[in-house]
Amino acid sequence: MNITEYSFYKTPQVRALVWSLISPGLVKYAAVYPACVEQQWCLDLYEKLKPFLQDLDQHPDPLIQYLEAQKSWRLGIRFEAYWTFIFEQLKKQSELKRYESHIQIQRKDKHKTYNETLGEIDFIYQDMQQQFTHLEIAVKFYCLKPDEFGFERLLGPNGHDWLERKLEHLFNKQLPLSNTVEAQEKLIDLFSADLTDEKHINCHPLGLVKGMIFLPVTGEEELNEKELSYINPQLLNGKWGTIDNWYLSDPGETGRWVMLEKLDWLVPQIFESLEDHLYTAKEMTYKLDVHFNHTKRSVLIVQVDFDETQQLWLEQQRVMVVDKHWPTFLQPA
Repeated sequence: MNITEYSFYKTPQVRALVWSLISPGLVKYAAVYPACVEQQWCLDLYEKLKPFLQDLDQHPDPLIQYLEAQKSWRLGIRFEAYWTFIFEQLKKQSELKRYESHIQIQRKDKHKTYNETLGEIDFIYQDMQQQFTHLEIAVKFYCLKPDEFGFERLLGPNGHDWLERKLEHLFNKQLPLSNTVEAQEKLIDLFSADLTDEKHINCHPLGLVKGMIFLPVTGEEELNEKELSYINPQLLNGKWGTIDNWYLSDPGETGRWVMLEKLDWLVPQIFESLEDHLYTAKEMTYKLDVHFNHTKRSVLIVQVDFDETQQLWLEQQRVMVVDKHWPTFLQPA
């Protein structure tokens, strides 16, 4: 992670907002998934929003209050909230005409007392040139399992989520949804005030997937040829290990470590002082022992080092620590 750009922002929530916008995507643009968002698109939005973000960092209450109102601890919902905040500001700056989010698409069935839900569209936005875009977004974290095959090699820390399946669902099921008859009826109704005689809204499809991939801390495996064909080479990589070997990521026991709450996975870690929750490697080992004595839930830890130039503790690497029996969580016979 290039921490320099994030170090300009002192407010953690603003740093997470910036990360949601400019961090490298998981998917390589115009490769296997041509509807993937190009990184330059994100950087262009960032430049348009930069003065606002700098001011927001000094006066963050609007963002903090907005996030508190969401009342959800799910990472995906928090990520969507950041992007809704981004779209709202773009609208205020007249960078886009309007947008709609979380659009439920249903099919009416006269033989049933309820409607069948076909899916939900994350965002439809209309730019100042009257063009429509259908944007689906996701934030995902995956660990590379070298002893598995095919799609099962890239597995989520929860043990039941795979990268290839997520991408297939987003690009080949969610994005085509806006072209269905049911979606077109819904969209024409929502945007009727901005239309003339259109009976079809042509939506440009875009898929945005942010996150990280964690490689084994033992260093014995890298991404294979197939995975490299669609994974962004500028991707943010971390390491993963168990309570028994995570320390291989820090053989010299330098710097300090912090254990992240789930919603802080989106926040680049920067500290002004050696705060109480920054631990040595030995102290972190104890914290991890306590954690896995109470739960088998994977936990993300971050190493920070002191930067003499900026006089800040800056993030250096991330390590996903999993239960020793992950992903089965079964005790050996």
